[in-house]
Amino acid sequence: MNGEQVAAVSIAAIIVWGITLSMWAQAWASRRKDSAKPERLAALEGRLERVEQAIDSVAIEVERIGEAHRFTARLLTERLEPLPADARASREPNA
Repeated sequence: MNGEQVAAVSIAAIIVWGITLSMWAQAWASRRKDSAKPERLAALEGRLERVEQAIDSVAIEVERIGEAHRFTARLLTERLEPLPADARASREPNA
């Protein structure tokens, strides 16, 4: 490589490095600026509170469903009468 080629490659490398560094600096600065907004934090806090309330109410409803299931299962077992031995034998499949 002669001197002109070395100079061209060096200039191109410096330009690419400068563009990359400036893009990284802009991204870093905008991220710091966005994270410092208290109104965004307050909005997120409100949304998180609503999500927490929704999860709590879903958990309560799931517990109610479980209680209803246990109650129904208990009622069904109490209503069943034991089968006489003759009926049990006729219902069992032949092995």
